Amino acid sequence: MMNHYTPIEMPALSPNGQETLPFRWLPGLLRFLRRRWLTIAGTAAAIIGLGIVYLLVATAQFTATTALLVDTRQGNPFRQQPLVTDAQSDNTLIESQVEVIRSEGLARALVVQQDLVHDADFNSLGNGIIGTIVGTLSGLMGSDGPASDAKIRSLAVEKLMKLVTVRRIGMTSVIEVSVRTPNPALSARLANALMQTYLQRQVAALSDVSSLASGWMQKRVKELRDEAIAADRAVQDYRAAHNILDTDKGQFDAQQLGDFSLQQTNARSRLADAQAKFDRINAISANPLADASMSEAIENTVIVSLRKQYLDARRRESEWSSRYGANHTAAVNARSEMAELQTSIRNELNRISDTYRSELEVAKANEAELTRQLSVLAAKAAAVNSDRIMLRALQSAADSYKAIYENFLQRYTQAVQDQSFPITEARVMSAAVPPLKKSWPKGVLVLGLAFVLGVLLGFGLAVLRELLDQGLRTPAQIKAATGTDCLGMLPRLAMVSRGVAGGQGAEPSVRHLPTYPSALRHVVDQPTSPFAEAMRGIALRTVWRRRTPGSQVIGCVAPRPGEGASTIAANLAYAFAEAGYTTLLVDLDLRGGALTRALAPQNAGGAAEIAEGAVPLEQVVWRDPQAGLHFLPSAAGRSAAHPARVLAPLRADRLLAALRAGYDRVVIDLPAAGSTADASVLAELLDGLLLVSSWGGLEGEALAEVLDGLHGSRDKLLGVVLNRVELRRLEQYGASGYIPALRPEPVA
Repeated sequence: MMNHYTPIEMPALSPNGQETLPFRWLPGLLRFLRRRWLTIAGTAAAIIGLGIVYLLVATAQFTATTALLVDTRQGNPFRQQPLVTDAQSDNTLIESQVEVIRSEGLARALVVQQDLVHDADFNSLGNGIIGTIVGTLSGLMGSDGPASDAKIRSLAVEKLMKLVTVRRIGMTSVIEVSVRTPNPALSARLANALMQTYLQRQVAALSDVSSLASGWMQKRVKELRDEAIAADRAVQDYRAAHNILDTDKGQFDAQQLGDFSLQQTNARSRLADAQAKFDRINAISANPLADASMSEAIENTVIVSLRKQYLDARRRESEWSSRYGANHTAAVNARSEMAELQTSIRNELNRISDTYRSELEVAKANEAELTRQLSVLAAKAAAVNSDRIMLRALQSAADSYKAIYENFLQRYTQAVQDQSFPITEARVMSAAVPPLKKSWPKGVLVLGLAFVLGVLLGFGLAVLRELLDQGLRTPAQIKAATGTDCLGMLPRLAMVSRGVAGGQGAEPSVRHLPTYPSALRHVVDQPTSPFAEAMRGIALRTVWRRRTPGSQVIGCVAPRPGEGASTIAANLAYAFAEAGYTTLLVDLDLRGGALTRALAPQNAGGAAEIAEGAVPLEQVVWRDPQAGLHFLPSAAGRSAAHPARVLAPLRADRLLAALRAGYDRVVIDLPAAGSTADASVLAELLDGLLLVSSWGGLEGEALAEVLDGLHGSRDKLLGVVLNRVELRRLEQYGASGYIPALRPEPVA
């Protein structure tokens, strides 16, 4: 059954399947940064270095800026009323002017006006590295011969447009025009020239439009004037034909009708007044005259005098009658005088009544005549009003032609004035001056961008390396990849020279193993080292995992050559021997024989001869006089061993039986599992199997395939040993808790 490699760091869940606390990913991120900080820092430093190189070789650029104000509401001395526009119209106008300034037409006009084709400063401007490369390649690929004047001018226009930047400042009416070149004076000159060219083209455009409009309006004004005169003449002819007269106060017939109407009203008022006076005087004449209320009589001096005399006579008569009696002569005379006075008053009233009657008759005659004349005038006015309907239509047409004529005459006058004195809606707020400081490259900005880009690129490369690096480095990764426990993690050993004092070399005569310090016997030479402590722990775990009576045969196999399986096998054997077990170290790497070459290079026989039954075990075993370890070489000589013959079923069984006979622990160094089938065959005869892999040297999927290649020996696998662990980097993978006592050793 195949083993599948699963991701190393999975989102942690609580036992009940719920999500864990937030920021649980932070430690993993910090470990990732610790692992890959060199990649990130190196990439950032490289990009910053490129930025510094760019700052050193880049040509300094100077930007000259001029500001243009586009104001549709600015004053025009010939404009009678200011223009009223809305925000949308203003925005459209300003954006249109931005595009006009940015247009190729304006750039071409500036090139022609300033003769930039023959301008030495302008032609000295380079195209940059990319432009130079493109130009060179174009030249190598061939051309159409010498460039024409039009093409040269077009190239100059294209170059100028690349130098110019036009932008609107926010939502204001200000347009900013910038020109960037390596020459400060040239930048200012081009910016100001561009603005002057723009304003001149605006003035010329306004003049042309005004000229075209004035010519058309002049012709139209003449036509409208003739039409207005003809319409007014038609009105006057109609008035004369229909005898329609008007005065300053209005229509003549209407005014006359009004006057007669007013006269009729006044005549009726006088008639009513005369009738009232006549009726009153008649009423007074019928009553006693002396005591009657005579308002009309009072106004008459004769009646006033007679009435006064009458009242004086009545007073005397009353006095005399009361004093002398009613029949007294004086009283009688007074009453006679009173009667004469009443007669005189009545006669005077009759005279006044005749006068009022005459006035009444005159008023009636006057009112009747006015009524007759008013009727005649009303009939005449009705006829005139019927004629005025057509007159009003003609007058309205005449007024319309007159208004149109006056309007066009005013517009024509404005167009003539604009043509003679055109005013644009834009003006220069501030002219460009040669800049004192360069605008590009900006050191802080370039280095800042280089730093940010370098960090991002470095982080991306670090993530890519992390994704590509699937090497196993922690027990958790081992467990996830193979389903097998990690028995131990062994630090990288220092290289030890053979010339160290206190040791001896191999002695073939007595078959003694060398005792000088080496990596193969590090457990004995450095018993307190982290490697020795970890090796003893591995030996102890193998004992507890296979607690069976009798001898135990344990094999050490690596996925591929060079993983250090031989070193682990030798130190494991020394650890068993140090623990008091009778231990035999066997080199069954019949093709390589690394242990045989290092420990017993001059052997007279080994495992191959025992498997074939040529010699007994006691005659070919080598001994370590200090640790008591026994060692069985692979074979006598390089070509003495034939793996196919040695690993035959009967010979392999004979070999393993001989090894089990006299030892408690037998440690066998097997060939690499990925190179030959020897390890798979021998593993079926062993009691336990240790898989040795370099720290980070093999991916999980590859290690799982090696385990699947062991076939039936999978259940004999004791665990995996990680060799050559870099303790300084171990904490970066979150595995420091697995070996808290380990201390790094110097590596040669």
